[in-house]
Amino acid sequence: MILELIPVIEIGYHHQGISAPDKHPYWEYPDLWDKFNSECFKKAGFIDDFKPYLPGSSFYRLTDLTDNNLTKITIDYTKDWRDGNCNREQVCAFPGGYVLRIDGQDKYFPQCCGDLADIKYWENIANGNERVCYAGHPEPKIKIQKNKITFDFLVDEDDEYFVPAPAENIIHFEISSLRKEIETVKKELEAFEQRLEKINQNEQLNIDDIGELLINNDSN
Repeated sequence: MILELIPVIEIGYHHQGISAPDKHPYWEYPDLWDKFNSECFKKAGFIDDFKPYLPGSSFYRLTDLTDNNLTKITIDYTKDWRDGNCNREQVCAFPGGYVLRIDGQDKYFPQCCGDLADIKYWENIANGNERVCYAGHPEPKIKIQKNKITFDFLVDEDDEYFVPAPAENIIHFEISSLRKEIETVKKELEAFEQRLEKINQNEQLNIDDIGELLINNDSN
């Protein structure tokens, strides 16, 4: 089994006066949504093209973000706080989270209200905690038996549905594989933090511990 946790951030600049496609969901009409997102990015002032994690989606791998685009995203995302319109405690980590990928197949995507600080959620699971709280919603039911983790995505008719819907209602993976992958992810997050620090210095944003703020959601 090859298990991957892929850090992604969710980026949306949809309030640009451009009409959104009337066909949903994005994974069934990826060309329409890619065109819409691209037009919104250009109107918002981005220089470089974006490469979505999946065609049509608003998730983007950290490693696929150009320096130009990440600079503008960081400046825009922290503007309200830097302008004094909110407190540091009100600034969340970058929205998005981690795609769970097993043997080359995407099994579970970040859900509503997820963010990069959800690495703590995965760490807690890797430490054998079944009752871990996920900041986003909905979340799978978790069962841990020895080295096996089970995610149950079944929902009742009146419950919130997962988006995109998982291809399988129940998946299993090894806790040892998750622990190993988390160490790999931490290295990627460290590299991402270095990029944020460089932006912080070059743009004179004067944000203390910018990585802790935008990755770990540590506002102290």
